[in-house]
Amino acid sequence: MVKGMNYKEARQLFAAKVSQLRREKRMTQEELAELVDKTTDYISLLERGERSPSFEVILNLAEALDVPASYLLSFSQSGESTAILNTLIAEPVSPSVVEPVEEPITTENERSSDAKRLEDAMKSIQELQNLASEYGIADIFQDNGGKTLQLLILLGLRISPGREGNDAIDAEGKEYELKTINISLNRSGGITTHHHLNKIILDKYRLVEAWYIGLYEGITLKEIYKLTPEMLEPKFKEWEEKVRLRNEPLNNPKIPLKLVRKGQLVYSHSQQ
Repeated sequence: MVKGMNYKEARQLFAAKVSQLRREKRMTQEELAELVDKTTDYISLLERGERSPSFEVILNLAEALDVPASYLLSFSQSGESTAILNTLIAEPVSPSVVEPVEEPITTENERSSDAKRLEDAMKSIQELQNLASEYGIADIFQDNGGKTLQLLILLGLRISPGREGNDAIDAEGKEYELKTINISLNRSGGITTHHHLNKIILDKYRLVEAWYIGLYEGITLKEIYKLTPEMLEPKFKEWEEKVRLRNEPLNNPKIPLKLVRKGQLVYSHSQQ
C-alpha cells in the first residue's frame, strides 16, 4: 500500500478512478452495471467509495472499462505505482477475533489423498482434451472450452478454423455463433457478445445461420436455445445506433435471457 494510506483512502481513490473512467467512456452507471452483472445501486455505492469490490468484480470492471486490472489497483503519490489489492477486498480484521491456526488445515495424509484424486481426475481431463482437440479446441480450460465442446458435439458442429469471426461451422460450411452462460451465477444478466462491438462485427452477426446459446447451472448443461439473426435484429439495431451516436465500439453488450428463451429450445436436460 502507498505509505501512509489506509484502506478507506485506497477505496476512495479506487472509486474515483472507476467513476472517471466510466465518464470518459461516456458510459452510464446503468450501462456499467449491466457489463459487470451488478445493479446500478451497487455501482453507485462503489463510485462513492461505500462498497469494497471483490476480486471478480475488479477483473470485470477492468474488462468493461477496457483497462488492465493493474491500472485500477495501483496509485501513485510520488510517481511510482504501488498495487493495493489487499486494501480493497475487505477491512482489516482485529487479531483478537481470529483464532490462531495451530496446525495445517489439511494433514499430510489428506494432502496425499487429494493429490491422488487430482492425478486420477487429470487423466480423465486429458482424455477430454484429446477429444476437444479433434473439434478444434486447444484448451478446454480456456474461454469455456469444455462447455463449447459439449455444444459442438450435441449440435454436430466444429470450431471454425482460426476462430476469426464466428465460432462454429457445420458440414456444409454454414456459420454459427456459440455462447454459454452459467445461470446459477447470473440469473438476471445476459449473454456476452464482443468486447469491441462495431458495425463490422454486427454485420457478421447478421450473416450467420443461427446463434446457439447454452444455459448451464454450474457445469451442468440445462438447455440450448437456437436464435435466428432475425430474432436478434432489434438488439442489433439498438447496438448499431449506440455505436453511431458514440462513434466508438460498445464494450460487450448483452443479450437478455428473456430474449434467449424466446428462441427454439433444441436441448433440455429434463428431457434426457
